[in-house]
Amino acid sequence: MSCHTVSPELVAYHFGTLDLEARKAVEDHLPDCGRCLREYIALKRDLETSEEGPLPSPRARERLRLAVAREVRPQATTRTWSRWERPLALGGALAALAAAMLVTYGASVRDEVPPWALSRVEQDHAEGR
Repeated sequence: MSCHTVSPELVAYHFGTLDLEARKAVEDHLPDCGRCLREYIALKRDLETSEEGPLPSPRARERLRLAVAREVRPQATTRTWSRWERPLALGGALAALAAAMLVTYGASVRDEVPPWALSRVEQDHAEGR
């Protein structure tokens, strides 16, 4: 095997995922090639000391960023009357509150019933007739 064919197989060799024939070829090549042996030792050290595993390539990061951007793309908002539900409800609540305040204020200010609200009999009785 040449360096050109062994180098891409080093990660699979480290994790033990090569078939028997390819593993044997890598094991035969490494003792005779200082360059591939140094590459394998550096790779092994990096993989064994890394807590997070190998970092993704910039190209992989860009693909991931584009995929996330496609999924998170803001949706167009639809204009429906439901946008007006909250202001209408608030307006109705304020109108009911104002009416309740007027009724309460009117009832608390008057000490007695005004003459125009009394019947004729009650007016005569109030005047002493």
